[in-house]
Amino acid sequence: MKKLYTFLFASTIAIGSFSQVSFCENFDSYTNLNVPIAESSKNWNTWGELMTGANPSLDDAFMSNNQSYSGANSLYLNEISTPIPDIVLIFDTLPTYSLGWKNNTAFNIIQSYDSIPGSVASFGSLPSTPYTTGTFEYSHMMYIVPGKTGYFNFQAENIPGTEWALEVNLDATGGIAMSNTGGTSFNCSYPGSGVWFEIKFNIDLTNNIWEVLVDGVSQGVFSNNINKIASLDLYPGVSSEYYVDDVCYSYDTTQISLPNLDMALSNINSIGGLAGQNRDVVVDVINLGLTTVNSFDIDFDYNGSVITENVTGVNIPMLSTYSVSFTNPIMLSGGTVSGTATLSNVNALGPDDVPTNDASSVQITAVVPTPNKLVVGEEATGTWCGWCPRGAVALNFMDQDYHGYFQGIAVHNGDPMTDVDYDGGMVVGGYPSGFVNRGVEIDPSDFELQFMQKISTPISATFNGTAVATGNVINVEMSATATSLITGNWTFACALVEDSVTGTGGTWYQSNSYSGTISLIDVDGTDWMNLPTWVPDVQMIYRHVARGIQPSFNGGALPQSTYNVGDVFTQNFQFTVDPTWDINNMHVVGMLMNNGTIDNAVSLPVSISTSVDNFVSDIDFNIYPNPTTSTTNFFLNLDAEKEVSVSIMSIEGKYIAKGTYGKMIGSHSLTFDVSNLSKGVYVVQAIIGEEIIVKKFIKE
Repeated sequence: MKKLYTFLFASTIAIGSFSQVSFCENFDSYTNLNVPIAESSKNWNTWGELMTGANPSLDDAFMSNNQSYSGANSLYLNEISTPIPDIVLIFDTLPTYSLGWKNNTAFNIIQSYDSIPGSVASFGSLPSTPYTTGTFEYSHMMYIVPGKTGYFNFQAENIPGTEWALEVNLDATGGIAMSNTGGTSFNCSYPGSGVWFEIKFNIDLTNNIWEVLVDGVSQGVFSNNINKIASLDLYPGVSSEYYVDDVCYSYDTTQISLPNLDMALSNINSIGGLAGQNRDVVVDVINLGLTTVNSFDIDFDYNGSVITENVTGVNIPMLSTYSVSFTNPIMLSGGTVSGTATLSNVNALGPDDVPTNDASSVQITAVVPTPNKLVVGEEATGTWCGWCPRGAVALNFMDQDYHGYFQGIAVHNGDPMTDVDYDGGMVVGGYPSGFVNRGVEIDPSDFELQFMQKISTPISATFNGTAVATGNVINVEMSATATSLITGNWTFACALVEDSVTGTGGTWYQSNSYSGTISLIDVDGTDWMNLPTWVPDVQMIYRHVARGIQPSFNGGALPQSTYNVGDVFTQNFQFTVDPTWDINNMHVVGMLMNNGTIDNAVSLPVSISTSVDNFVSDIDFNIYPNPTTSTTNFFLNLDAEKEVSVSIMSIEGKYIAKGTYGKMIGSHSLTFDVSNLSKGVYVVQAIIGEEIIVKKFIKE
């Protein structure tokens, strides 16, 4: 692709006319790399400069000769730079549209300089942006540092921060996710970090057709709910470090006519996960022709296997999209493999008028997990935290997609679910945030990225064990078998976690900053944007709640200082359960740590002990008849008024039925209909005040 830029004799060329503007920048004419780009060029500004008139040095970006695609230089952006760069290129080439100064006062291009005291400076007319009709083309070369991510966006209005036309997130493994607050979503692939590649946008604003190309290959087209464009914003997001070179754009007011019959590939859902997992394929198509589409065929080719959907009986008018969910899933293969969707037989007429947009590919990366490995993600959260629903949603999706490989733990702060010891150990810079295997602090939206990096790393031990509740006491025994040498600063901790936690009162309301502003869709389809700013307690079910950690957040020393391969060591823990907690929804998580970093973990359900020989209670509680065939009665006699609830569970601890009776005193007989239960042994758990009594009965 480098030959495209051989016509450049200087770093920039700008052409202005009524019908067309164009611009290219390769950063090679700047010989002093110690002066950042906004201070070096009239074409580039910083975000702060345009928003508030701040000095460009506060968020400027430097050029670098460490990497380049053409010539010697490129623009370098890194999230750990001081200050963090935030660079804006306005898509209008006239030089009078840069920052203005008057009487040493800075003001952005949109402000009226007549309102600033002082002599009137000479400025041109306002920019022709934002562009809303015609055709716009943008491209740049990009190099993402291995293991890092990339990010940039297009602004829809001349004043930055008003509306994002499109945000482009590039992960470290070759995935691109595009979105905006209007609901637009598009996914595609790039070659991955560590190589230069071109990303290009061909945009027909008149007809709202946005095409994405990577290295000259179309990745699909989509319609944008925010169909206008004003500027480029280069900003390093979370874990971002990248270089940009050969930035070019052109705009033409010419409007394009649509062909008669043209069905195009729009988007393939982002697909990834672990080798051996099944994943669904969803492909969006768009009608770019004048003729309504009633039928078509679509194939998806992955790893040598092809799945097909024959779509009939539809009615897709001009410029409308349609989503095809394939009936059969694909099974992920380890490594990175292309998946290609191909359209055919549109309206049973064979190829349409534009066959070049009938196929699109996506890179599908599947990680081979280390056997017997469990990764732990701990989230710092609180009901008072308006952005914390993001963390809850992230944990829900991780549980859905990687159950058995990932264990989420929500560590609450400043609300009724706070465990002081666990919360005290979660030292974070803000909420929500979290750790994966006690690594670096991250935003919960990066749980999956961190998980993918850690699930394939070696482990030092495998586990087995039990967690048994007798009354309100849970006894935990975990045995570890060393699979590699363990020596040095190793520790072991055990967390108690409860799912499906509810409560009543104002402190159980969840603050929601997404309300009415930003879409945040949970696994059950709930969009937090449609929920109130304070979600009532009756609507909230809190999952993955940390109830305790033993012996401390950092764990305790192992019984011995050194273990060789095959050696076994055992750790024992004990938790006392608050009577308001639900043992049926609890499990324990054991974590083996090396210098504070989790090496491996295990998650065990809490089972209810069926033995009450060693349990002594001063409450009179009996079951009759026992055995029974149809009904059984629970008799209790209370000397003092106490809250009472009774649950029936299977012998494995599975919840079957529950009765809540409020405060009771004196003698009572509670009848349960068990006629529909299968024959066998069942467990009865009575929570009476602060005491838990466990008994069993037999259904004949």
